[in-house]
Amino acid sequence: MKAENLTLLQQNGFPVPPFTIVKGDALPDLSFSAAETFAVRSTFEGEDTGDSSFAGQFDTFLNVPRDEVPAAVARVRESYRKETIRAYKEALESKAQGLSGALPSERETATAPVLVQEMLHPDLAGVAFSANPVGILNEIVLVVGEGLGDAVVEDRADTTTYYYNKDDELYYYETQGDSPTLDTALLKKLWDLVQRVEDLYGRPMDIEYAVCGTDVYLLQARPITTLSGKPPIVLDSSNIVESYPDLTLPLSQSFAKEIYYEIFRALLVRATENDPVVNRLESSLRDMVAMANGRVYYRITSWYDVLRLLPFSDRFIAIWQEMLGVTNKTVDTDFSVGLRTKATMLRTVLRSLQTTPKEMEKLSAFYDDYAKGLAEDLERLSRAEGAEKVRGLLTKYHGLKNDVIPRWDITLMNDMYAFLFTALSGKRNREQLSNLTNLASMEPARAMNALAKTAREQGTDSAAYREQKDAFLKEYGDRCLGELKLETRTYRTDPDLVDLYVSRLNEQPEQTAEEARTPDAPGRTLDPFVRRARVGIRNRETSRLNRTRLYGFVRTIFTEIGNALYDMDLLDDPLDVFYLYIPELETYASWDRKEGADFRRRVAERKEQYEQFAKLPAYTRLVYDGRIHQKQTHGLKTDRPASPGLLTGTGVSHGTAVGEALVVEQPALSMDTTGKILVTHSTDPGWVFLIQNAAGIVAEKGSLLSHTAIITRELGKPAVVGVRDATRLIRTGDRVVIDADSGTVRLPKDGETGGDDA
Repeated sequence: MKAENLTLLQQNGFPVPPFTIVKGDALPDLSFSAAETFAVRSTFEGEDTGDSSFAGQFDTFLNVPRDEVPAAVARVRESYRKETIRAYKEALESKAQGLSGALPSERETATAPVLVQEMLHPDLAGVAFSANPVGILNEIVLVVGEGLGDAVVEDRADTTTYYYNKDDELYYYETQGDSPTLDTALLKKLWDLVQRVEDLYGRPMDIEYAVCGTDVYLLQARPITTLSGKPPIVLDSSNIVESYPDLTLPLSQSFAKEIYYEIFRALLVRATENDPVVNRLESSLRDMVAMANGRVYYRITSWYDVLRLLPFSDRFIAIWQEMLGVTNKTVDTDFSVGLRTKATMLRTVLRSLQTTPKEMEKLSAFYDDYAKGLAEDLERLSRAEGAEKVRGLLTKYHGLKNDVIPRWDITLMNDMYAFLFTALSGKRNREQLSNLTNLASMEPARAMNALAKTAREQGTDSAAYREQKDAFLKEYGDRCLGELKLETRTYRTDPDLVDLYVSRLNEQPEQTAEEARTPDAPGRTLDPFVRRARVGIRNRETSRLNRTRLYGFVRTIFTEIGNALYDMDLLDDPLDVFYLYIPELETYASWDRKEGADFRRRVAERKEQYEQFAKLPAYTRLVYDGRIHQKQTHGLKTDRPASPGLLTGTGVSHGTAVGEALVVEQPALSMDTTGKILVTHSTDPGWVFLIQNAAGIVAEKGSLLSHTAIITRELGKPAVVGVRDATRLIRTGDRVVIDADSGTVRLPKDGETGGDDA
């Protein structure tokens, strides 16, 4: 099979060294090459197939002189009879692999085919996998070492291993000793060859290659036999990266998984009128989000299963993808829904177009009353001690979920309402849609501006300032960067940050958010779809501010649990509680003694694991072979590509800005962003405090309804989103010109002015 694979590659234009196949009793015919040395390899029907590879089981002879080739052919044939080969075949058969080819019989080995290949003398050689054999389907793994490939595959040479994500076009590499590294041009050539080989065969492939100067040769190709073939698990960070940017600790992960499951299940029960189809979706609902390498992702196939319930689901999926910024729009789900369920969903959708705005008003009114009582209960529980305190706080946590989730699912109906009418409004009405003011997402910024004014007029030591600051913390203290991650330290947990921000505001010319915007002209008539879209967007922002406050209560609950465990000498630091999962805390709370709750060990292990996760690129898409695989790194390195000078994306506000770039990898409320062009992976609602003082923003993720878009439009800041690799191509200190109207980001060369006419 090895020879057949090489023949197929050769026939399709791939660079393969000349070769011949020696069959039967014939002497090797070496007239195909003028070379003086050859590689002599095995090849038979059962080798290098989709069922089994037999990799390394047979003898291979390299640098064989021309006159010694016949003897080498005989020795390869002898290797077909090794006892280890028989044991290998029996082991595979015992796993019911159903081998597609059989080993030659003892009589057949004397004339079995052998491959004779012109010997190369490469500078570099190695092995490439078009999918990571451990089960990451969209990751190419490329191993390279100096000299011949046998030293690489037999672990006799120092090697460098490259990991390349096909969707993000990002890579990192790990070195050993004095192992070689490859330049970008050679890497791109290898990745292209590997992808083309996979496309040719229609399945993941294991490829041996050699590099001579700048030329690459393929020495053999065989299917990867270690993959399960189960339906792939597709993880995508579109949109959710706004809520859970960067690494997210275990407690927040388990809370996110619980909340997504319970809210979406409540939504489907409401929308389908408790149709049995909801039970069929149980596994998908439990996996709406998934965790990989310390980050939170949508498990995209689960979302497609749920969206299949909707009438005209293909159209709704397309709208959902556009609004959430999903770039890979392949829909891979075989979940089917009957016409009766679709009809019920259609009634629900049509009814929601009329009722959702009123339902959202009711939810806000409910929240205002509920929050007051909840705050009082948590104040009382904070004074308890020990296991009683832990149990009481967990009981309140479950009570919060039981009280809120049956009502909160209406926010998802409102999201659909906003997405649908935004899509129906069309591009020609985007100006009307963009010109929204007085959104709830801007209330914290307006309150902060008012607080800064009081500080200017009466001083930060005044009673008026202290009273106003307390009111700000009570109402908006949880609105911050990464506010849905429970481990995030907020204005409420660190009130001194308010004073720092106020001092920064008072160093700048006074300008409120309202002054930065041009309001609608009086009496202006809005397109009906735009009017409804604006209602949906406004309610969406209100509910998200209320959600921030609810998450603040949850943060308080688990922070107090951390304090209790620290007081009980179960943790070294109260904040270590965020390295634990909620079920672990619930298990402990059911006991009356502290023995068995080995929290310190678990925290230490997870801290070490997260140090590894922090070194990995922030992939937007990961595709797994039936099981999510958590990565570990060893000496990870990355290369920053050269900037092309002009980057493109989607403009989501208006205007241009010129300024110094500030690449924000780990945002903090204490950052001074004054006059800077912020460059980031994504934003969340808490970025309002960073964006307010900035000149503009460039984000790798985002869409028309993302927080980047909504906040920058109201603040009148130019913003371009969906700019691929922005945080890698732009460096802090670079001079940047952004044009939100054209969706471009430019890095002027030395000597260029970079002005508004650039």
